[in-house]
Amino acid sequence: MPTTNLHELKKLTPGTIKEALLQQLPGQKAQVSMSPQGRSLLVPDGKIPRQSAVLLPLFYRNEELHLCFTKRNRQLKHHPGQISFPGGKFEQTDKNTLTTALRETTEEIGIETNTIEVLGQLSDLYIPVSNYLITPYVGFVNKKTEPILNKSEVEKIFSIPLSSLFGSEARTCKPVAVAGKQTEVPCYYINNEIIWGATSMILAELEAILEQHYSRRATH
Repeated sequence: MPTTNLHELKKLTPGTIKEALLQQLPGQKAQVSMSPQGRSLLVPDGKIPRQSAVLLPLFYRNEELHLCFTKRNRQLKHHPGQISFPGGKFEQTDKNTLTTALRETTEEIGIETNTIEVLGQLSDLYIPVSNYLITPYVGFVNKKTEPILNKSEVEKIFSIPLSSLFGSEARTCKPVAVAGKQTEVPCYYINNEIIWGATSMILAELEAILEQHYSRRATH
């Protein structure tokens, strides 16, 4: 994030992020920067994707905003063992995709809906391998809570300060197994964790919208 320094990132507040998310979203322009080579961001003609949603849970630790990630159970059918955000498919009982994101967050990591302040929404992202259209939401966990993992879906959870994700050299390329082959992919690499695929593409848009927000503030 060239226009945002580490000091600004360490001072990020939920209010700042909420304000930034009111801007026009960069969408695919940001997502593609972390997209594996050859991956299409478009829904194929004639194909109807399945609706899904994820939540990017933010919380304070040591007076600084951290972002919570999950590591998927290695026995899951889709994206086993990958770093992700809590979320899942839209159910008919869900009012909308926001309901989906909040419900799945409670089911996967035990964070109750009434402790989450929804700050905004990022752009939809299509996942070709599973035919899901993901709607990402950003939420602030405003009450200290002890996560409860659903072990059938989540192997572990961990958090990273936003200043470490976006204010350092976390962006790189690493080899990962794709369709049984080792392939170099763009990723965020931090604390020995490779954050790639849909999760990194969602992060790239959040990073871009914060950069855009600080750039506008600097010119006014």
